Amino acid sequence: MMKMEDNNRRSFLKKLGSIGLAMPALGLASSYSSASDRLDAHDGKRLAIRKNIADLPIDDPELKVLKDAISILKKRSEISPLDPRGWQAHGMLHTTFCAMSIYSNQVHYNWYVWPWHRLYLWSMEQKLQKAVREPTLALHYWDWTKKNTIPEHYWGDETNPLFNKTREVGPQDEIPVDFINVGAAFRANSYRTFGGYPSIKNRGESQLDGIAEQSFHNNIHNWIGGQMATFTESGFDPIFYGHHGNCDRIWEAWQNYSPENTQPTEEEWLEKRLFATDGNGKPIDFKIKELLDTEKLGYRFADLDLNPNFCNPFLEEDKPSRIASKQDCVVPLNLNRSKTDQIYTELSKKERTHAILHFERAQLPYQPYCARVFFECNIDGTQRSKYIGTFTILPILDIDSFLLQNGVSLQLEIEREIADFLQSGAEVQVVFQPVQLPNRTFPDEILKLSDISIKPAHENE
Repeated sequence: MMKMEDNNRRSFLKKLGSIGLAMPALGLASSYSSASDRLDAHDGKRLAIRKNIADLPIDDPELKVLKDAISILKKRSEISPLDPRGWQAHGMLHTTFCAMSIYSNQVHYNWYVWPWHRLYLWSMEQKLQKAVREPTLALHYWDWTKKNTIPEHYWGDETNPLFNKTREVGPQDEIPVDFINVGAAFRANSYRTFGGYPSIKNRGESQLDGIAEQSFHNNIHNWIGGQMATFTESGFDPIFYGHHGNCDRIWEAWQNYSPENTQPTEEEWLEKRLFATDGNGKPIDFKIKELLDTEKLGYRFADLDLNPNFCNPFLEEDKPSRIASKQDCVVPLNLNRSKTDQIYTELSKKERTHAILHFERAQLPYQPYCARVFFECNIDGTQRSKYIGTFTILPILDIDSFLLQNGVSLQLEIEREIADFLQSGAEVQVVFQPVQLPNRTFPDEILKLSDISIKPAHENE
């Protein structure tokens, strides 16, 4: 089991699930449609309550209505794939803003990822509600912190609207526990560490996506495989909405986890216009500041009660062990370019801190690339290895280019033992050990990285 650092944390997470968590209402305006058009499903009293699908009986009436609504959207797409109210057109919205080489459209790898996906889920929920004329029909979420196998609701055959035949995993496959490290993101007080930095402005700048995206979000997409492991098609798998429903819920829980966890205040973020379609398929836009109150959008979560085992630091015996393989990428840490003194000072005062690991990438042998990251050092004749985290590296295109960015960064949570590594005077090795995923070929080609450096996360604030 994993250590409970703070006995109050469990009760605090329980408390999150029992309160309304309403935030101040924000005015809504759009150049495409009026506020009443956009929010006509929400009358201020009736909210769609999003629930954990694993808690619902397989024959639950709410689930039956949800399936009926999805079936209607899929049938619309069979009649016309261009029907903006259909399943296929909605899936293509994700492609438009998450898979394009047009950088101005891209919402991944930066601080727009969570607001845009909240809007994307709202857009789907609106279409489903309109399809069955039920204004309180809610999308589900899949809380994989409590059930790390895909719930039975998503299995069966093509007669089940929640089924998708492209998944690489089966009903019995379990998500590895290190793929579900929510705590590292929860302990990031800065939204930039949790949710990402501003999008880059010039070619050659290094994109900084948040630790939540790089870890559990990417890991679970990649673990499921099939359409879910692609930018172009992930929106077509119904489990996308269960996974992202939980990610949206985690963002909401992060805001309430600590008074120090604060949203960006920059106009560049708050005033950013994000685009989708409404329940009638009509183009629509919201500013991010209009997406921060879920109840104003017409929904709330049944609870924010995450499994505290995945919100607390892992015990050493629960962490993956470093077992060398021929596919490992091992690169020395460039201490000359690293801010090791600052990190050492921070870790001398507290148990853990966040840092940014930057490296130059010569190539990405296969995409997406999932790896467990270790720091290793020989101190006084003893080889010591420290597990840092599990991350999925995505193919990030350079701005206005079809080429991959060479400079890439990972946001990490590191523990006090790393301070000893950094101050030992010995060479520190950074290891990227690829993870074998279910029913996937494990290529022999090795990730090639160079010039790895580390600095405190707040250096980029």
